[in-house]
Amino acid sequence: MFIPQLVFPQESQQQLEELRRNIAQLQQKISGLAQSESSELERLRALEEQIDLMNRLVGRLRRQEIVKRQEASATVAGLREAAAELQRLQTMGARRAVFFYKYGRLKDLEMLLSSRSLNQVLLWAEYQRRLLANDRRLLAGMKSKQERIQAQNEKLAGELAAHEKMLAEKLREEQTLRQRKQQREELLKKLRKDKSFHQMQLSEQQQAAERIARLIAAAEAALQEQQQQQAAPPAPSTGESKAESMTPALRLPAEPFTGRRGRLPWPVSGEIVGHYGSYRHPVLKTITTNLGIDIAAVAGTSVRCVAAGRVTTITWQRGYGNLLIINHADGYYTVYTRLAEIFVNLHENVAAGQLIGNVAEAPAGQQATLHFQIWQRTKEARSQDLNPEEWLQ
Repeated sequence: MFIPQLVFPQESQQQLEELRRNIAQLQQKISGLAQSESSELERLRALEEQIDLMNRLVGRLRRQEIVKRQEASATVAGLREAAAELQRLQTMGARRAVFFYKYGRLKDLEMLLSSRSLNQVLLWAEYQRRLLANDRRLLAGMKSKQERIQAQNEKLAGELAAHEKMLAEKLREEQTLRQRKQQREELLKKLRKDKSFHQMQLSEQQQAAERIARLIAAAEAALQEQQQQQAAPPAPSTGESKAESMTPALRLPAEPFTGRRGRLPWPVSGEIVGHYGSYRHPVLKTITTNLGIDIAAVAGTSVRCVAAGRVTTITWQRGYGNLLIINHADGYYTVYTRLAEIFVNLHENVAAGQLIGNVAEAPAGQQATLHFQIWQRTKEARSQDLNPEEWLQ
């Protein structure tokens, strides 16, 4: 019996523990800020970071819960097949027992007395030998099936227990996440009337742009170093393999990124509500710059990679939340932010159109959006932001 499986990236226990540890550290920070005279802005930022990390944790737990449920379903299917096979063997055994009960030795004696030659006796003896061997195989088969069913029952019990544990943890984390979001809404109601809140948001966007440029510069330097190592002649073997520690080579797309200007698929379907370039802030009335575009989407909408490349950065950034950077070779990078969950791992090669995450939920009264940027490392070793609207089809 075939059980369809949903394919998810491997969720290691180490990754889950790291998320739990970071969430706990942020909770300690939030509790400390609440007891001190610290500003509500600091509490809000710590709370937002915790919410984004909890979104990732809950997403991973949901995927693990689905996998556990699929494993249990597959075991149940195997159990049914084994039970059906055992029933078939038992039916055959019952027929043999009835035949032996009805005729038994009387049939054997009748055969011996009616035999006209030694050859017939020998044929009868060979038939009896094969019949006995078949009965032994039948008994062995039934015993094997019974042992298999017992083992699968034990496996199923373990899988169901693991599923129940995973489900309980997921429900607890979802409840905590709802509480944190409610706390965020209460803080935002107070802060939206404060001009310093909007000034802080602008400052964070500027700091985020500078950090993204640094992250891209670091990724480009690491790529160049890797390429130099691969181009260098191999060192004499020392008997120790270093292959396990090396970053996988970047899989170059069939068509260079630079040749796809105006033909890139959209990372998410939706209307652009924040255009690239300068704009006047609605509250502060100052001129600021958007280094990417903001695409309106329903929270949870799938986000897809616009071109083949490799994941170079997975992090959290103030003002943007969960952030993902993908290198497309030739110095081009795409940036995806305001993600609830991230479905790829660091240094993973990704294909064009591959699912990489989903859109995060926005605070009450705001539109959920994906913030998308395109960057290029120039020959002068500078990180230059590009207008995504000129690249999307």
